[in-house]
Amino acid sequence: MKKKQRKNKKQSIKQIIVVYVTSISVSLGIVLTVLMIVAAFTSTSSVLHDSLRMAAGTSSQNISSNLHLLTDRMDSLIQEVNLSNDFVPNEQKQQILDKYEQRIEFVWIAAYDESGKKLYGDEMGQDSIAEEEYFEDLVKTNNMTIGKPHYADDIWQLSIGTPLYNDEGNLSCYLVGSYRYDLLNDVLSNINIGAGGLAYLVDGSGNIIADKNVADMEKKQNLYDLYGSGRNKKVFDSMLDFQSDSASVFFHMQQYYIAYAPVAGTNWTLMIAAPGQDFMKIMLWSVAVSIIVILVLQICARKLIVKVADRISDSLSLATNRLTALSAGDLKEEVVLADNNIEAEILTTALSKTVSSLAGYIDDITAYLGLLSSGDYSAEAGDTFNGDFIAIKEALQSITVSLNDTMHRINQSSVAVSGNSSETLDYAKKLYDGSMEQTAALERLTERIDIITEKIDEIGENAGHVIESADSAGARVEEGIRQMDDMLVTMDSINNDMQEIITISHLIEEIASQTSLLSLNASIEAARAGEAGKGFAVVAQQISLLSEQTADALDKTGEIIGKASLSIEQGMKNAKETAASFQDVREATADFIVISNNMTHITEEQKEAIGMVSEEVHTVLNIASTNQELAKETDETAALSLKQAEELEQIVSAVKLKEE
Repeated sequence: MKKKQRKNKKQSIKQIIVVYVTSISVSLGIVLTVLMIVAAFTSTSSVLHDSLRMAAGTSSQNISSNLHLLTDRMDSLIQEVNLSNDFVPNEQKQQILDKYEQRIEFVWIAAYDESGKKLYGDEMGQDSIAEEEYFEDLVKTNNMTIGKPHYADDIWQLSIGTPLYNDEGNLSCYLVGSYRYDLLNDVLSNINIGAGGLAYLVDGSGNIIADKNVADMEKKQNLYDLYGSGRNKKVFDSMLDFQSDSASVFFHMQQYYIAYAPVAGTNWTLMIAAPGQDFMKIMLWSVAVSIIVILVLQICARKLIVKVADRISDSLSLATNRLTALSAGDLKEEVVLADNNIEAEILTTALSKTVSSLAGYIDDITAYLGLLSSGDYSAEAGDTFNGDFIAIKEALQSITVSLNDTMHRINQSSVAVSGNSSETLDYAKKLYDGSMEQTAALERLTERIDIITEKIDEIGENAGHVIESADSAGARVEEGIRQMDDMLVTMDSINNDMQEIITISHLIEEIASQTSLLSLNASIEAARAGEAGKGFAVVAQQISLLSEQTADALDKTGEIIGKASLSIEQGMKNAKETAASFQDVREATADFIVISNNMTHITEEQKEAIGMVSEEVHTVLNIASTNQELAKETDETAALSLKQAEELEQIVSAVKLKEE
């Protein structure tokens, strides 16, 4: 309840002025402070980036110059003719190296063969450099190579190797000199990047090969492992791509401003990093002092605002009290005029006039609205309105004109709607009657289609029976053709047998002729023999008689065989003609089967087409039914519209309008 009361409690103008002016001044202070902080951070960051980028470039050049100095010393050493002469003994070459070692700050210097084994040189020199990374590069490039800093003999060293060729251009040996690391360390330690600053030399894989803090070099750390993150990785990739730039990164949750630049003549990159907090302390102190000053000014400004708000509140209290009474509906009470300042006096005077004018205007408006509420739209607004209140008079007149126009249009529209409703009612009745006739016609069409469908089904069934009969007839014709073929074969066989019988009969006839001749000869011989040949004569006589009988039988047999042969030939002819007729019948039966099948397909297609027509007719019938229902609803709606138009016309006729 207390919270609700606080929310419902109204603020005075004094409180509003104090709150708003204070809020604006506080907001301006906050905005200015934020802008100052952003500007300070931006300018400091920009200056740091530029300074670090210049420092990285300058330091990289210094390192490159120092390395160049070391390589120049090695280059002057290999100019010694005796070192490249294979006929000069190693002891003499050793003396030359000792001489150079006294003049130049070598830790050691030695010569090595192609396998990396020491030939001669300082005792501190390694016996073999075959495992050293710079030796592999030296062999691959056959050019001067700088090795990474390494710790040996209690000292950090930097080795430089170069090939040495004899007069014939062949490799004589590899000359390697090891310098103190101090030349690089001097450059890294002299870079001014704050107390917590970092300075690294990294190789192409991100390995830290040189550190401002020499004690950390033995850790052999990698940048990606030491400060691994997605953003840092992108910066490191750009750095190892031999680019020069600066960036803002986070190392172990602490912001650093870094810059990097490649070291010319090597595959190394110099990276320097300055902790942001070392360079932001002064700026943070200045921001804190500015905030304190702004807070003090805010307190002083609030006191001044309260005094001014009190004066304004007292001047407006009289007008406020009268406006409160006016809002409660009190139009008769006089307004107390203020005289403590011009603005308040003007305000109360204007308020008094306003109250009087409002009372008159409200009376006129009340009377005019009473006429409108009674249905009298012919009245005119009074002439007592002045100033901006004339707009109220014009609005009332405009409302009256608009109402008159609207009622006239409604009257005209009601007449038009009444006429349209009558016409619509007639059209709806005609549409309903037409829909009824259409529905009846479609139902008759549907019945006819059903009858046609039944007839097509009967035709289809008959076509099926015809196909079955045709198939049966075709089978019987095939069987008759097969039997005729068998009969033709049999007849041909009988004909062949008859030919053999004729041949045999001719043979028997010839035998009978010879037998008759033999019997004649026997009779002649029997007659010559006399009594002795009488018995043989009887035999000869019987043989002659048998020969004659045989000849007679053969004649009769020949006649019978001739007739049979003629009958067989005629039967063969008739059988062949019958076989040809059966072949024609088979072809006709096949054609009949094809025609029957086509008729069946046509019947099925007609049935399918009739089915589709039936579906479309049913669809049209449904549409006709829907149209019939819509026509009925339209008829009812038109009757209702006609009734409503009549009621509207009665309502409009009860309103009193201006004459046009």
